[in-house]
Amino acid sequence: MKIVKAKSVKDYLNRYYKKSRMTDTLLGTYEAEYQKFGYVCTSKHDNVLGEFIGWGKLEALKTETK
Repeated sequence: MKIVKAKSVKDYLNRYYKKSRMTDTLLGTYEAEYQKFGYVCTSKHDNVLGEFIGWGKLEALKTETK
């Protein structure tokens, strides 16, 4: 997983999520995941970088990538 930079969940989605795949409920879903797990991630098919990416609290990301 490639760790990316963002200032917030909204910023993460605006920077990296493919605009053609955005939905009205996406921000709420990602914010809930961030609150629950401390990070969010996006498949290579849904983001503009074309690889599996994640953003969030570093300690949460380290736990999940082991």
